[in-house]
Order: sequence, then structure tokens, then C-alpha cells
Amino acid sequence: MKLLFCPDCNHVFSLSRKKMRSCDCGKVSGMYVDEVNAEVNGAGYSLAIGNGSLAQAIAIANKPVGAAVRNRSWFINNARVTYCWVRPHTGIGNPHSKVVKGGK
Repeated sequence: MKLLFCPDCNHVFSLSRKKMRSCDCGKVSGMYVDEVNAEVNGAGYSLAIGNGSLAQAIAIANKPVGAAVRNRSWFINNARVTYCWVRPHTGIGNPHSKVVKGGK
């Protein structure tokens, strides 16, 4: 899963496959062009969350345990997304994003 982050307005947002989406201040924008690749305007940062890691954290969060155990600390220690990273929009660390000119 790819999200975009704008350091100016601190907005994190997901991409759409239908239209270009932007952060609250309009400086960062992007959209999916297929199931894997995205076009971005080059501002801000890409946040990648491993799909398997997210699915595992959701499964753990929904696991039935005693009500006394399910507090904030339990979720922090057990339902953690283990694979999440920040990357620039271009280069070897982000082969699935293309910076396009004229983006918002």
C-alpha cells in the first residue's frame, strides 16, 4: 500500500486509481496508473506499508482476548505494523513511482 505525505500540511492520504488526489494544501499529489505503479508530482514523500504486515496486524487486533487485556498498551505491543518505510519518489528505493511534470 502506498500513501503520500506532505511535510507542509502534515496530511497523509491514499491514492486513487480514478483521479489525481492532493493533500490539504495542494502541494503533494498523485494517483495510481495501475495496480502497482503511481504517478506523483515529486513533492512530499511516499509511505509504503507492507500489505502482509498490515493484514497480520488487523488479524491480531481482531483476535479475541479478555477485555481487561485489550487496552492501548496491548495494541501497541501486539497489533503492530512491522513493515512500513518512507522513501523518496524516485530512484532505486521507489521503482513504482514516476514523477510527472504538470502535476498539482
